[in-house]
Amino acid sequence: MTAKKSSLGPLLFLVSMILYSTALAAMEPLDRIVAIVGDEPILSSELAAQIQMVAIQRGVRPQNQQEVEKLQTDVLDQMISEKLFLAEAKKDTSIKVTSDEIDKALEDHIRTIVTQFPSEDQFLAELSREGLNLRTFKKRLRPEVENELLKQKLISNKLSNISISRQEVMEFYNKYKDSIPDQPEGVRLAHILITFQPSKKTEDSVRALAESVRKNAAAGADFATLAATYSSGQNGINGGDLGFVSRDDAVPEFSRAAFNLAPGQISGVVRTQFGFHIIKCEEISGDKAHLRQILFEVLPTPADSQLTYHLIDSLKSEILKGADFKEIAKVFSADDDTRKQGGELGWFSVADLPAEFQTALDSMKNVGDICGPVKSQYGLHILKLLEHQDARKFSFDTDYDRVKEMARNAKTGEYVDKWVAEAKERTYVEIRPLAAK
Repeated sequence: MTAKKSSLGPLLFLVSMILYSTALAAMEPLDRIVAIVGDEPILSSELAAQIQMVAIQRGVRPQNQQEVEKLQTDVLDQMISEKLFLAEAKKDTSIKVTSDEIDKALEDHIRTIVTQFPSEDQFLAELSREGLNLRTFKKRLRPEVENELLKQKLISNKLSNISISRQEVMEFYNKYKDSIPDQPEGVRLAHILITFQPSKKTEDSVRALAESVRKNAAAGADFATLAATYSSGQNGINGGDLGFVSRDDAVPEFSRAAFNLAPGQISGVVRTQFGFHIIKCEEISGDKAHLRQILFEVLPTPADSQLTYHLIDSLKSEILKGADFKEIAKVFSADDDTRKQGGELGWFSVADLPAEFQTALDSMKNVGDICGPVKSQYGLHILKLLEHQDARKFSFDTDYDRVKEMARNAKTGEYVDKWVAEAKERTYVEIRPLAAK
């Protein structure tokens, strides 16, 4: 997918302006109520935080006070609708969202946001400029993702039986056909993904280094200096200082070790999905602990990467000799979302494919052709061309199923808007002035 350059420099200006405008002249408290939905208030700080999240996710760049105020109003309206949705969803005991569903949706959402930036490093740099890191960003985003899943399930429950007639589809098409884009060149692809993984030898080597550094720390070496020297990536900045952290801020393995420490104590070497950690507790305040860490990421070595290339070359060779692509995908692919379907990715506009996939298509002229290895940010892929469709004009008869789905989505949206309006009628909603007059 083509990356869109995002510049979020005005964000701090935006958020500070919002906070300032909600607490002006009369020396009002900075954090005040800007709306009430039922018996639940929405605070100015919550509104500012949500606007910051929306701006980061969408790359919004307000240019003046008028645009800032419009963004305020739009986000507040959305927050009110969300509260109405959630109140209704929580009444329906059949609606459940699991932690695994939230985790998966959160990771998918983060990946989508990252594609708006030239690189993942640029995304992380933008977060840093906003006073966030990936951990705190995910923590803030998680409730939003959970609420979105609840909303989707509520809409599905309420509107799953919506039907649409051929006449309605025709009316939709006649109304919007001039704004429906032509069908671009498209392909249906399948893939087998093999990720670069560190070997046991590599993992043992990193663990040994972590144990050695931990001994130095326990013997009295300055922890902050060790963190600056050994910690992976950006984790050594400020001597590995994580600030005050609650138990829920970290993965369980990290929290179990960290919250068993007394001030001044240093943990053993702790393994998490992020690597090996050495944790020091600086102080405890209430249910939070001021922590430092030294993180040793476990990354594949060039030798490990070469083994991955050998594996994918071997799999490709077997496929070219006649082995079933789907069966190999089911056994070997690291893509959990497509493995059970034999690696099928579905239809894509060629223009929306990652650049490396577009390049690979140049060598796949016929349906059934195989290409690989293709390297992406996720690992190495073997690609298979399942179908190809030339660019063409959009038509009612040829694209009826797509038009029907678009029409059904539009009808569903009308029902949702009507339902929200009715919910507002039966629920107390008060919107207070966003800025002092």
